Amino acid sequence: MNEEFIYVADITDIDLNQSQSFEINGKDVLICHTNEGVFAVEDKCSHADIPLCGGQIIDNYITCPVHGAVFDLKDGSVQAPPAFEDLETFEVSIEGTSISVKK
Repeated sequence: MNEEFIYVADITDIDLNQSQSFEINGKDVLICHTNEGVFAVEDKCSHADIPLCGGQIIDNYITCPVHGAVFDLKDGSVQAPPAFEDLETFEVSIEGTSISVKK
C-alpha cells in the first residue's frame, strides 16, 4: 500500500447506502458506501458543525440528519440549503475489499 494512504475499513463492514466515521490525522472523516462507489468527506455539516454520520444516503448524495442540508459525496458540493459551504473531500483507494484514505 502506498504510504500516502491509510487503511480505514473493509468495505464489507459498511453496508450499502450507509456511512461510518473515522478519525484520520485529527479530522473526522466519513466513509460513505454508495451504488456509485466509496467516498470520503469531512464528517461535519458546514451549516452547523454537526456530524453527517447517520445521514440518509441516496445515490451519491448525503442529507444532514439535523437540518436537511444535502451534499454531493463525489465533490463535497452543497446541493440544498441551509448549508452554503462545500465539504472537504478525501481521495479513496480500494484494494480488494480494503478502503484506504489519502493522508
